Amino acid sequence: MSNRKFAMLGFFFFVVLVLGLWISWTLFAPIGTKGTLTFTIYLGDDFQQVVDKFESLGLIRSRFWFERLANWRKIPQRLKAGIYRIKTPISLWNLSKLLSEESPELIRLTVWEGMMAKEIAERVEKLGLGNAERFMEIVKDPKDKIKLPFEWKGDLEGLLFPATYHLPPLKSDKEAYIIQLMVNAFVEKFWKPYRNEIERSSFSVRELVTVASMVQWEVKMDEERPIVAGVILNRLKRKMKLQIDATALYALGQRKSRVLYKDLQIDSPYNTYRYEGLPPGPICSPSLQSLLAALRPADVPYLYYVARGDGYHNFSSTYEEHLKAVEAYRRWRARQRQN
Repeated sequence: MSNRKFAMLGFFFFVVLVLGLWISWTLFAPIGTKGTLTFTIYLGDDFQQVVDKFESLGLIRSRFWFERLANWRKIPQRLKAGIYRIKTPISLWNLSKLLSEESPELIRLTVWEGMMAKEIAERVEKLGLGNAERFMEIVKDPKDKIKLPFEWKGDLEGLLFPATYHLPPLKSDKEAYIIQLMVNAFVEKFWKPYRNEIERSSFSVRELVTVASMVQWEVKMDEERPIVAGVILNRLKRKMKLQIDATALYALGQRKSRVLYKDLQIDSPYNTYRYEGLPPGPICSPSLQSLLAALRPADVPYLYYVARGDGYHNFSSTYEEHLKAVEAYRRWRARQRQN
């Protein structure tokens, strides 16, 4: 081999070596200051927006090679919205691996059984998921904002299904997205599985949820829910006022451990001490057990019930029996105060 060919071959290997070292440095050398970076990918962000963010943070040494790695790992198709905790400095290789393999943190939103829409709205705002006022605007006027597979007239109180939701960070239409998610849960948990029964019921969906919401606030023990639903049905059939404390509290917009006589005087169509029949709509988000109790009320002779003091109720068929049960409860409360 001539000296010229040997020199050219040596130069070629030198170039390959330098190029290989440069590519290795580009892909595997960590970049960034030492620490932990909180990086947020919002729902709806596309891959190029994410790359732009990484570039602005100085975590990408070469956009070209990062995109090649990302495409190889299929990140653009699998991009997950959420909160990532990235330990820096970090290499392009490890950054792409993190995005493709790690599950990001989501924001946990728990809606407890019996929560009012306004309480859910306050919770949403506290978690930084949206604005409470905007949330309630949509709840009160959902037309053209929220999709429902059944007829529903009025606000969405009662349809925000109680459950724990794990939500990605949201940029726009946050409140509508969350409300739709909760409504979808109601559809999946109650409407779809029990649709045939619901459509055979003498009540509309809204009326069923209204009954269920009253049962939710009035009853602690699941086994009593169908019985209380049966009492409500019996009183409706006899055109008796329902006289349910929870409806007066909803009209007041507050929760109280003890309902006072003056509370029952509030002039509101939701106050079933003043107005006959069902209130205009639900008063809270009922559990599935309460919804099923409204759909399948117990066939009982009772027209009255009163708390017993241990989480259960005494049920009565006549007003005289009911007065005795009330007196028994008062004696129990007096003993509790003495103790």
